[in-house]
Amino acid sequence: MKFLHSGDWHLGKNLRALSRRDECEQALNELLDIARREAVDCLLVAGDTFDTTTPSPEAEALLFDFLRELFGAGIPAVIIGGNHDHPKRLAAVSRVLELLNVHLRAEAVVPESGGLVRVQSRDGSEAATIAVLPWVHERDVVRWESLLGRESHQEYADEVAQMATHLTSAFPRDTVNVLLAHLMVDGAQVGGGERELHLGAVYAVKPQALPGNANYIALGHVHRPQAIAAPSPARYAGSLLQLDFGERGQEKSVVLIEAHPGRPAHVETVPLNAGRRLRDLEGTLAELQTLAADTGDDYLRVRVHVDGPSPGLT
Repeated sequence: MKFLHSGDWHLGKNLRALSRRDECEQALNELLDIARREAVDCLLVAGDTFDTTTPSPEAEALLFDFLRELFGAGIPAVIIGGNHDHPKRLAAVSRVLELLNVHLRAEAVVPESGGLVRVQSRDGSEAATIAVLPWVHERDVVRWESLLGRESHQEYADEVAQMATHLTSAFPRDTVNVLLAHLMVDGAQVGGGERELHLGAVYAVKPQALPGNANYIALGHVHRPQAIAAPSPARYAGSLLQLDFGERGQEKSVVLIEAHPGRPAHVETVPLNAGRRLRDLEGTLAELQTLAADTGDDYLRVRVHVDGPSPGLT
């Protein structure tokens, strides 16, 4: 089976007062083209679909238009909530999206309540089991423990690792098994656009605590594309665009996975070209005039070196 792994779209995010809507649309179209060209069996979206818990109608329209086209291409999707998404807002549309073969999970639930999603290959010869672990808010740790009939006595990161283990322990032997999770892994290199509140050590799951019985672990939350040294093959797909100047210079990509039951997955990254680059320029006015000839349509953050106050400098 073939999967395309993406996430951290942050639809609706602006750069200061500048809308990125057109760039997001171009990136989603590029993602759709890759999914069609590679004839993937499923798209995995690892959370933070929106930038805020109250996305604009324009941001929601981007998502729904994309999912309509994805359905037209015959490609199912599994989408989980991230820390930027509002779980109840996502849950409100999840039943409707099932009609488009989109499996949306806004909050963590046990396997028998929807924590496992089954997807068939295009030709029906294979199946995949996707264990879904959306972003876990602190309050949800207590709720999860109550579902399992036990009290919580561990640190947050340890509880999240236990949740992933519980979900993946229900993997069948005869399917391609994938963990789709929005979480922080200890040691991951952050990209700059992540919410700092949810990057601290208390949130960081040890990579060795991730399950070892998955063909692939599809991660979201960190915006810099990177592999994670976990017991199973694991990657952060990263964001679609350079979302802020903390991500300047990053090459964006999506992840293409081919896997079969009981065999190691083949994983490769596919570059994304949509979106404008973010760059820092620094120097005197004369130096900046020379540098400006090679900036194209990049967004620039400029620092000007001056000897003293320069009235009218903009």
